Amino acid sequence: MLKLDQARMDQMERQYPGILEQILVFEKLELPKCPECESTNTAEVQCGIIGRTMNLAAATTKLRLVANGPKPGRYFCNVCSKFFGKPDPTRLSF
Repeated sequence: MLKLDQARMDQMERQYPGILEQILVFEKLELPKCPECESTNTAEVQCGIIGRTMNLAAATTKLRLVANGPKPGRYFCNVCSKFFGKPDPTRLSF
Protein backbone atom coordinates (compact mmCIF):
# COMPACT_ATOMS: atom_id res chain seq x y z
CA MET A 1 0.00 0.00 0.00
CA LEU A 2 1.34 3.41 -0.93
CA LYS A 3 2.10 5.64 2.05
CA LEU A 4 2.83 8.97 0.35
CA ASP A 5 0.81 11.51 -1.62
CA GLN A 6 1.45 12.24 -5.29
CA ALA A 7 3.31 15.50 -4.61
CA ARG A 8 5.89 13.68 -2.44
CA MET A 9 6.18 10.88 -5.01
CA ASP A 10 6.82 13.44 -7.77
CA GLN A 11 9.50 15.07 -5.62
CA MET A 12 11.17 11.69 -5.08
CA GLU A 13 11.11 11.00 -8.84
CA ARG A 14 12.90 14.29 -9.52
CA GLN A 15 15.55 13.42 -6.93
CA TYR A 16 15.88 9.73 -7.88
CA PRO A 17 14.85 9.23 -11.54
CA GLY A 18 13.11 5.87 -12.01
CA ILE A 19 12.11 5.46 -8.37
CA LEU A 20 8.37 5.52 -9.16
CA GLU A 21 8.85 2.48 -11.39
CA GLN A 22 10.68 0.71 -8.55
CA ILE A 23 7.89 1.59 -6.11
CA LEU A 24 5.35 0.10 -8.50
CA VAL A 25 7.42 -3.11 -8.67
CA PHE A 26 7.07 -3.44 -4.90
CA GLU A 27 3.39 -2.51 -4.99
CA LYS A 28 2.71 -5.35 -7.46
CA LEU A 29 4.57 -8.00 -5.45
CA GLU A 30 2.48 -10.92 -4.29
CA LEU A 31 4.00 -11.69 -0.93
CA PRO A 32 3.31 -14.65 1.36
CA LYS A 33 1.13 -14.25 4.40
CA CYS A 34 2.69 -14.22 7.84
CA PRO A 35 2.99 -17.72 9.32
CA GLU A 36 2.55 -16.27 12.82
CA CYS A 37 -0.63 -14.16 12.51
CA GLU A 38 -1.66 -15.04 8.91
CA SER A 39 -1.80 -11.38 7.88
CA THR A 40 -1.32 -10.60 4.20
CA ASN A 41 0.12 -7.18 5.14
CA THR A 42 3.72 -8.27 4.64
CA ALA A 43 6.87 -6.78 3.14
CA GLU A 44 10.06 -7.91 1.43
CA VAL A 45 13.18 -7.24 3.48
CA GLN A 46 16.11 -5.28 2.00
CA CYS A 47 19.39 -4.35 3.69
CA GLY A 48 21.18 -1.04 3.56
CA ILE A 49 20.43 2.54 4.36
CA ILE A 50 20.97 4.92 1.46
CA GLY A 51 18.78 7.74 0.22
CA ARG A 52 17.08 5.79 -2.56
CA THR A 53 16.19 2.73 -0.46
CA MET A 54 15.04 4.92 2.43
CA ASN A 55 12.66 6.68 0.04
CA LEU A 56 11.43 3.37 -1.37
CA ALA A 57 10.67 2.12 2.14
CA ALA A 58 8.95 5.40 2.99
CA ALA A 59 6.70 5.07 -0.05
CA THR A 60 5.37 1.51 0.25
CA THR A 61 4.40 -0.93 2.99
CA LYS A 62 5.74 -3.77 0.83
CA LEU A 63 9.38 -2.97 1.60
CA ARG A 64 10.98 -3.29 5.03
CA LEU A 65 14.45 -1.80 5.34
CA VAL A 66 17.04 -3.03 7.83
CA ALA A 67 20.28 -1.15 8.37
CA ASN A 68 22.83 -3.89 7.70
CA GLY A 69 22.93 -7.59 6.95
CA PRO A 70 22.55 -10.32 7.49
CA LYS A 71 18.84 -10.18 6.84
CA PRO A 72 16.77 -11.41 9.81
CA GLY A 73 14.32 -12.93 7.31
CA ARG A 74 13.18 -12.66 3.72
CA TYR A 75 9.85 -11.12 4.71
CA PHE A 76 8.43 -8.94 7.48
CA CYS A 77 4.90 -8.80 8.87
CA ASN A 78 3.60 -5.24 9.21
CA VAL A 79 0.95 -6.44 11.69
CA CYS A 80 2.83 -8.55 14.25
CA SER A 81 6.30 -7.09 13.45
CA LYS A 82 7.99 -10.46 12.95
CA PHE A 83 10.49 -11.49 10.31
CA PHE A 84 9.96 -14.81 8.53
CA GLY A 85 11.29 -16.92 5.67
CA LYS A 86 14.90 -17.67 4.93
CA PRO A 87 16.68 -14.92 3.00
CA ASP A 88 17.33 -15.76 -0.66
CA PRO A 89 21.04 -15.15 -1.37
CA THR A 90 20.36 -14.97 -5.11
CA ARG A 91 17.78 -12.15 -4.78
CA LEU A 92 19.28 -8.80 -5.70
CA SER A 93 18.44 -5.76 -3.63
CA PHE A 94 17.69 -2.34 -5.08
